[in-house]
Amino acid sequence: MNSNDYLALLDSYGNHFSIPELEIQGPGTLSRMDTGFLRSFLTWRSWHGLPTMISSAWRKGDPKSHGRGLAFDVLLFDRWLSSQPSALQHWLLATTWGFRGVGLYFDWKYTNKEGIRVPAIGLHVDGWSGNDRSRRPLRWLRINGQYYYQSLTSGHFYCKSNKQSITLDEAIRRYGA
Repeated sequence: MNSNDYLALLDSYGNHFSIPELEIQGPGTLSRMDTGFLRSFLTWRSWHGLPTMISSAWRKGDPKSHGRGLAFDVLLFDRWLSSQPSALQHWLLATTWGFRGVGLYFDWKYTNKEGIRVPAIGLHVDGWSGNDRSRRPLRWLRINGQYYYQSLTSGHFYCKSNKQSITLDEAIRRYGA
């Protein structure tokens, strides 16, 4: 696809993003994105209707979803750069859509309209089947730099490094999101 094809694609999904927003890792990186996943992401953005900031897309050297052009890291806002929806709303919007990987990050920050770095809820969404297909869909939380992966049977999240588990409700209560 060329620039005009991408512009037409963005136009057909409501022009919620510009090419530079999608090429956050640098000019020309949009062509590294999987077109089917990109269409799904754009449809998802149109469906939920929330202002969305992309913080990461295709990444050089990443052997997983970002390096395959099958992932976005985003921040969702109720009001642009001033307030975010709840962590639960982030979770429901991403897991309802059917992304293959969804990560909720309680330890992100962004620069608000006043230029101040503030805590944020980050969201990773991907369409990658992964190296271990039996673990997909994969759901996780990141809390204070620790990753907690969800059990497909119990629904609890478990961290291998600190040997602790947590539920989504506990994480939301505990970290004030």
